[in-house]
Amino acid sequence: MSFTLAELAEKTGTIVSGDSGTVIESVADIDKGVPGSIVFVSNAKYARHLETTDAAAVIVTEDLLQKCNKPALVSASPRLAFSKIALLLNPIEQIEAGISPDAVVAEDAAVDPSARIEACAVIKSGATVGAGSCISACSVIEKNASIGAGTMLYPNVTIGEGCTVGNDCILHAGAVIGADGFGYVWDDEADAYMKVPQLGNVRIGNDVEIGSNTSIDRGAIGDTVIEDVVKIDNQTQIGHNDHIGRNTTISGSSGIAGSVVIGENCVIGGGVAIGDNLEIADKVYLTGRTNVANTIKEPGWYSSAIPAIEARKWRMIYARIKNLDELAMRVKALEKKLEKPEKESE
Repeated sequence: MSFTLAELAEKTGTIVSGDSGTVIESVADIDKGVPGSIVFVSNAKYARHLETTDAAAVIVTEDLLQKCNKPALVSASPRLAFSKIALLLNPIEQIEAGISPDAVVAEDAAVDPSARIEACAVIKSGATVGAGSCISACSVIEKNASIGAGTMLYPNVTIGEGCTVGNDCILHAGAVIGADGFGYVWDDEADAYMKVPQLGNVRIGNDVEIGSNTSIDRGAIGDTVIEDVVKIDNQTQIGHNDHIGRNTTISGSSGIAGSVVIGENCVIGGGVAIGDNLEIADKVYLTGRTNVANTIKEPGWYSSAIPAIEARKWRMIYARIKNLDELAMRVKALEKKLEKPEKESE
């Protein structure tokens, strides 16, 4: 599949600079461009590649256009335009409908005729699979769970009993939706933890993407809710009764404890930890490895943790941190001595 720059400009809302008949057949990184490919530059520090790339054309912002000696598409957001072109050149393969003879589908499960159920997938009693959805090999849809239209489940995904997934979602391999939440209470008489029944479900909205090996726990009583257009990266833990607002993104290896409410349009960086029973306002941006221990009521950027520094310098800082208690006590003692003469003069 190929397009001219003029065709791509029309489809992506960009402006052509140079030869509009230039034919584009593929996309590439700026430093790996080859004839027939298109690349993008949105950061000035990569502008040096504009003079050396072998790509047929580039996507740039208007302020970088003067540094470009090739046909170009001008966009306020080159990365977005590049993504649209990548999809045009690499369209998503249409699924072939049908149920594999090696799948196990309950007699009272409702599978749309246009859906695809692959080998070793299991669709249990009362479950529903919507039009055009694909349940890949070895995935399991438990009793009374529901999958909307146009949703893709990659291999080994589990959807727990009674849980719902909306339309046009993508769940990558190994995701588990609706496992029991981590709920226990100490029983003095038994001298052991007693498991608290997890009676809620998980409700996932439309156009949600969930990364591989990510777990979203069912609610203890109410439901865990993931609103529309939420994007969750790989190996992330979402606790029971959490509520994730629309358009929020959560990067990989983050852990969110139970009963957390996260607002809309938030960005959660990689490896972030959020304590239980907290609220995060709309438009909050948490940088990677941030540890959230208190409710955040105002939008904005929040950070914690110390970025990596040279090891010798870190050891010196750590040695001083260990002495902070002693230093605080000495300061307090000095403050008392300074207060004494003032009291005597009175």
